[in-house]
Parts: sequence; structure tokens; C-alpha cells
Amino acid sequence: MEAFAKIKSDFPKWKVEFWGDIEYDKNYYKECLNLLKKYNCSEVIFFCGTTNDVLVKLKSSDIFAFPSAFEGFSLALTEAMSVGLPVIGYRSCPSVNTIIVDGYNGLLCDDGVESMSDRLAILMSDYKLRAEMGTNAHKSISGFAAPIVLDQWERLLNRFFCN
Repeated sequence: MEAFAKIKSDFPKWKVEFWGDIEYDKNYYKECLNLLKKYNCSEVIFFCGTTNDVLVKLKSSDIFAFPSAFEGFSLALTEAMSVGLPVIGYRSCPSVNTIIVDGYNGLLCDDGVESMSDRLAILMSDYKLRAEMGTNAHKSISGFAAPIVLDQWERLLNRFFCN
């Protein structure tokens, strides 16, 4: 939120949507609402709650920003990439920094608001770059497709339990 707030005046037609359960951590949600007021962003940043149409929401997006500091394998990140979204994540975040190939399928940034804001501005200002990275994002996660992963699991289980 703060990263977008820094550049919102440069991109007046852009908006940010946060999707997820806003009831999960009510204190965090209150903090977010306070930040909305502080940065005067209530007209461009929205907390949308949950959806059963994740892929539809992703497909209607232009960028997927993923500001996690710690992450295992991120299903949300790979889902965004599967629909052709360029992604932004923290260089220091395990897993994210192996899924995002900086400059190819998205952008990695240093920790903090400044670097995230800079990377957002790069993608927001360049449709061609977003399209190219989105295409590459889709290609780069093809190895995570269900049939491939299931085949790998089957081979692993057979190796340990059938020999």
C-alpha cells in the first residue's frame, strides 16, 4: 500500500486491489485502513475480501505485487504467473526469489517501500514490458503444471515404496 501511495499521483488511472479474508486479522485490517487515511488512498486502493473466482480476478489485473518477507512455495504467485501476469517480489524472500527471475518474468526488489515503489513504477509505465514479462511468467511456471508435478510425485513415491 505504501509503495503505491508514493507513486499514485504519477499514475492517476491505476488502482490497487487487495484480495483475501479481511476478518482473519482485524488488527492488521484496522492498520491498513489507517494507512488508507494517512496516504489519502481510499479512492484508489480497495480491500475486496474473498472470491471464488481467483483466476478471473487475476486475469483482469495488470501486475501482481507480492510483498511477502517469508514464503514457502507460493501458490498465489504461481497462479498469477499462470495467467500471464508480471510479478514483483522481494529479493530476500525465500522461494519467491527462485520463482521470479529478475528482468525476465518479473522484477525483484530490495526490502522496503522505496524499492517496491520503484519496481511498480517501472512496470506501470511500460505496457510492452508488462506484456513481455507476463508471457515469460506463463512460460516459466509450466514446469509446475499439475500433470508434471503429479508425475514427479508418483516417481518419487514409487522409488521409495515400490523398490
